[in-house]
Amino acid sequence: MSDHYRINVRFDMSKEREKTAVEYLGKLSEKSSGTRNRFIVNAIIEAIGREESDGPFSLEDIRAMFREELKSVSFTASPPPSAPSKLDTDLTEEEKEENVENVLAALDMFG
Repeated sequence: MSDHYRINVRFDMSKEREKTAVEYLGKLSEKSSGTRNRFIVNAIIEAIGREESDGPFSLEDIRAMFREELKSVSFTASPPPSAPSKLDTDLTEEEKEENVENVLAALDMFG
């Protein structure tokens, strides 16, 4: 029994991604022998690792992440807008006259 496992891969050169992959693998083989094999093995192992570690995030995972990130952030509240210390309740003579007319007009509704 051989210690080697052989697999054939076919690339469709009319598909841009596959063509790019072929060109990249071709450049690897020019550099040194065995590089393509090493590259493919590393890529497969990395893909397996990502697949195993990429689980769905739960709401609690997201909350924990935010809590962790916000530990180093300081928050300050802006002071509430200050109210005027004294409201101006003095009426002008014109406003006083207008109020008297409005009150008399309201009383006329009852008479």
